[in-house]
Amino acid sequence: MIEESPESFIARWREHAADVELFPRTEGSPLLEARAGGALVQLFERTGPYLGRPGPAKVIIHAVTDAVERLEGEAEPGIEVTGLSCFQACGRVVAAEGRVAVVDAGVPVVVGVLGHVGSPPRLGDTVRFTSRPPAHGFVVVADTPSVLRRREEHHDDAI
Repeated sequence: MIEESPESFIARWREHAADVELFPRTEGSPLLEARAGGALVQLFERTGPYLGRPGPAKVIIHAVTDAVERLEGEAEPGIEVTGLSCFQACGRVVAAEGRVAVVDAGVPVVVGVLGHVGSPPRLGDTVRFTSRPPAHGFVVVADTPSVLRRREEHHDDAI
């Protein structure tokens, strides 16, 4: 199991949230568009439709993959979008817990490895993987006791 709930996932991985720029989106769309490093990625928003406001944000980028490929030596970290809400990423493992690893791909990506071929990613490994769609995004609200906080709005803005 990779996550029990969005709240527990955020609590566990919040220190690995990426600094991204969020873009406006079509009302009702579950996808966030975010500039993460040099890539424009689409992320299935897991924290509610109104937490991800346009502009700078902290987002846990979460991907799942069938396998990671270990690379020899150093490789240029990065994300390459390969389709709607999926990408290929390359980078160094900066944290690992079982079959979940944080890959520094220019921005941190929390990746869950679903396949059981080979050993799980280890701290310091240089890896490449292709995410299964959809990649998930957990918007992190800073300095709040509640992980999932409703945005404050003026009573005139309420519908």
